Amino acid sequence: MPRRVQISPELKSALKELSPAEKDKLILRLLPKNAPLIAKLEYELLASGSLEERRDKLGEEIERRMADAVSSFYSPGYLLLDLRAVSGDINRHVKTTRDKAGEVELNLLMLTESLPKLTKQISGFSAGRSRTLNNYVIARAAKILKLLDKFHPDVRLDYASDLRTLGRAIGDVDAMMRTAIHEGFDVNWLLRGEWPADRGV
Repeated sequence: MPRRVQISPELKSALKELSPAEKDKLILRLLPKNAPLIAKLEYELLASGSLEERRDKLGEEIERRMADAVSSFYSPGYLLLDLRAVSGDINRHVKTTRDKAGEVELNLLMLTESLPKLTKQISGFSAGRSRTLNNYVIARAAKILKLLDKFHPDVRLDYASDLRTLGRAIGDVDAMMRTAIHEGFDVNWLLRGEWPADRGV
C-alpha cells in the first residue's frame, strides 16, 4: 500500500480552484494507482444489490473454498495459506463496504467451516509443524471476540453457537490449546461468548 502523503493547505486551496474538467482529468489519472479506492467507489457509486447480498455471496464463496481446503488437506502450512487467502478477501470486503457484522460473520465462517473438520489431521502433526497455523487461529479468534465486544449483547447471542464450535475445535487440538494458554487466550471466552473488558489485543 502506498505511503500516505500529507497535503499542504496551499495545495488543497489550489486544487479547489481547478475547473471541473481539470479535476476530472486529475481524478482519472490518479485513480488507477489506488485499487482499494477504486473498489470503494465502484461499491458506493455503481454496485447493485444490498450489503447483505454481497456478504452472502462472499460467504458462499468462502464455504466452497473451505470445503476444497478440507477435502484436499495436506498440512497445517497449506491450510494456513488457504485461510490467509480467504482472510484477504474478507479484509477487502470490509475495507470496501465497512461491513462490521460481515467482518465477524465471515471470519467465523472461515474458521468453523475448516478447523472443526480437520482437528484430527492437524493433531497428527508436531507442534513445530503446526505452530504458525495455531498462532494464526488464536489471533483470529481473539480479533473476532474483540470485534464482538462492540456489539449489543443481544446481537452477540446470534454468534454464540459458532463461537462454541470454534472453541471446541481449538480444544480438540492439543498444540493449539497450548498456544492459546501461552498467549493468554482463555478458550472459555469462546465457549461463553464473552471478552473481558479490560483485556487488550
